[in-house]
Amino acid sequence: DEIQALVPEFPKKAWPVTVRQLMGHVAGLRNDGGDEGPLFSQRCERPVEALPAFAGSDLRFEPDTEFRFSSYGWIVMSAAIEAAAKEPFLTFMQRKVFAPLGMDDTGAEFTMEPSTDTATPYFPRFAADPRYGPDLMREVDYSCYAGASVFVSTPSDLVRFGLAMNAGKLLKPETIRILQTTQRLSSGQETDYGLGFDLETVDLSATPTRVIGHDGAALGGNVSSLMMFPDGMVIALTSNTSYTDTFAIGAKIAQAFAQQNRR
Repeated sequence: DEIQALVPEFPKKAWPVTVRQLMGHVAGLRNDGGDEGPLFSQRCERPVEALPAFAGSDLRFEPDTEFRFSSYGWIVMSAAIEAAAKEPFLTFMQRKVFAPLGMDDTGAEFTMEPSTDTATPYFPRFAADPRYGPDLMREVDYSCYAGASVFVSTPSDLVRFGLAMNAGKLLKPETIRILQTTQRLSSGQETDYGLGFDLETVDLSATPTRVIGHDGAALGGNVSSLMMFPDGMVIALTSNTSYTDTFAIGAKIAQAFAQQNRR
């Protein structure tokens, strides 16, 4: 469906924009600009409240002709989920995903109780490179980003999510297959991205292996990776410093387990 069927607040564009295109980052929406995003200083109680900051802009390209990651696209998707569920997005996520899977340490950052266990976040001092040492990350408000960035979690909870996806406990296997199948541009080129899931290939014991997951970012730099492998292995990493190559570290961990299993 066109996104306006669920989110009429999203203006019509020069071309139709569908739910699937938004989920696959082929809709043509621009991204938030990393650490200069305009929404970091705003508070939103509902995803639709963030739309005025970006929804009026023209599309960067005709949908399905290019793949460009867009955090804004998943803010719109969060508004669509809220409309389809007929309840607040954060309530829906807690009731249908986090609570059933025992993800007790996962939730929206601005709604969780203060905890001494919360990691202190840092940002690289120079050139987005952690080798130069960190500074404390400036205070930002992720509430407007909804499903694009608002959640905090732990590696253990992310693994619980990944195991549930692998086992078909959260969604039907057919639904998972659709979400984790690469999208194709109108040219026929594969995007190596499904619907909300990144599709990568890593070498495990000299065998190219498909890994499905997603990387999380803070102010434009990676801070987490969730990696799900065909054999059921799930690896999750989190860092308290932006621009950490969590995916590369995860690939090394997977390689260590693959070598151990071959012995």
